[in-house]
Amino acid sequence: MRKKLMALLLAASMVVGMTACGSNGGSVSKNSAKDVSGKYDETTIDGIKYKKAKDITSDKIELTYYHFDQDETVKYLAKRFMKIYPNIKVNVKYQNVAKYNDSLLTMVSNKEAPDVIMFSDADFALNNRLVMDISSYWNSDPETKEVASTVNDCGLGCYGTEKRYAVPVKFFPGVMYVDRNVLSTLNVKTPSRNWTWDDMIKLIKDTTVKKSSDGMAYYGCGYYNRLDSYYGIAAKQTVQGEFGFDGTQFDLTAWAKGEQQFAELKQGGYIAPQTQTLDMESWMGDFDAWCGASSHVALFTEAFWTYQGTWATKAFQKYNLDIVPYVIPAVSKDDASKDHHSIATIDFGGVTTSCKYPREAYELLKFMSFGQDGWKTRIELYNDESQKNSKGLALKYDVMPAPITTNSDIWNDYIKMYCKGMDDEHVKLWKEYFASCMQPIPYGWTSIAGYWNYCNEYFNKIDIHNKVDSGEKKAADYVDEATRKANWYHAKAMLKYFGKSGYNVLSDADIAKYEKMEKANK
Repeated sequence: MRKKLMALLLAASMVVGMTACGSNGGSVSKNSAKDVSGKYDETTIDGIKYKKAKDITSDKIELTYYHFDQDETVKYLAKRFMKIYPNIKVNVKYQNVAKYNDSLLTMVSNKEAPDVIMFSDADFALNNRLVMDISSYWNSDPETKEVASTVNDCGLGCYGTEKRYAVPVKFFPGVMYVDRNVLSTLNVKTPSRNWTWDDMIKLIKDTTVKKSSDGMAYYGCGYYNRLDSYYGIAAKQTVQGEFGFDGTQFDLTAWAKGEQQFAELKQGGYIAPQTQTLDMESWMGDFDAWCGASSHVALFTEAFWTYQGTWATKAFQKYNLDIVPYVIPAVSKDDASKDHHSIATIDFGGVTTSCKYPREAYELLKFMSFGQDGWKTRIELYNDESQKNSKGLALKYDVMPAPITTNSDIWNDYIKMYCKGMDDEHVKLWKEYFASCMQPIPYGWTSIAGYWNYCNEYFNKIDIHNKVDSGEKKAADYVDEATRKANWYHAKAMLKYFGKSGYNVLSDADIAKYEKMEKANK
């Protein structure tokens, strides 16, 4: 899917790079503030107290929000935003992920660019200069001091510059799910909540039983996400991105250890068959079956949304499951003993370069993403299970994200809503998990300049995962070349996106640094 999105970019990048800036005239209204004053009036709507910013224009304006989020949720949020700011009309435009970039480029080319957009592929947004620098708003907004620590510490949304171009819109923490019923059946001890990477590997091996008493094999791990992606972040706290990215350059040494370890688990038969394979048909008797419904897998590397969207639904109550969350373990015992970085899925958003009312657009973006008032509204919506999507599913179960704010009131209300119907023990486990996952590091394509170009044109193209998984190659065979290529792609992207022909925000020293990196790794 990601490859498809980047292909759309390549077809139109020559045109859009020139038209994205100022496609709606490009002039910012003099009535749109240049920063966030932090002054508010309090207003109450449907029993919820909101902070109505005093520095929002009194002009009657329209803002367009373009997204690939859950559409009914976004429309609900937009209606509430318009009640708070009745002079602002919000036009919501949804597009599915497969067509999203292509449709956005068409809108820009037709000079119909939206004011606020979501995006996942950083190279797409930055190459086309679709989003403006919103540093003045972010830096003056008190709420940005109350977000997950890595957002500011690692400059997530700044892309290696001193400027901010994006904010986290949807946050899905990384999680390991453990089925305690499987552990009980196999008489395997439940792991510590502060487990290490080695503890997890041992659990996977201990719970793989090919000849069981019921005649159906047990597997230690069912995967949606590969363990090598997790390992690269779990290896050490200085890592700020996939493939050992430290904020400036890559080092795939740690990735190779995780890649090789995962490949050896697959080769050793510790990983459950995937859906729509002959192995799955042989194991569960159904080609289309899913290991998450087998009651014979101990640990899952599933997405955060799988619990509420699948395991917590009534349809899954018939399976003998006791799924509980664990933080993705750190490699070292010291890191594992405290809160630590862990990989997460984060979709970003920004204000477009053509927006005439950037202060107001920033407030809308904030409401749709990390803002506390927006999250009050989301929780109200998720609590009302009569609010459903087009398929009749309550919105709580339709890819619901987690708050990236650290505000305790928001989190208390979120956990109460999320854990509705759970017993005290399970509520406690979820509270522990949520407290431990607030140092997220996003997947590279969303947060590192040049990352997806590197994956699309090199890493995935030469099929590294399959070659290592099959035993044809060792992960260590690729470390030197893959590191060199990653640094070359990153340096090239930094110069293109942020150098003199792009946003033009790099210092002479930065330009010299990236030119040297590009030359050294060519």
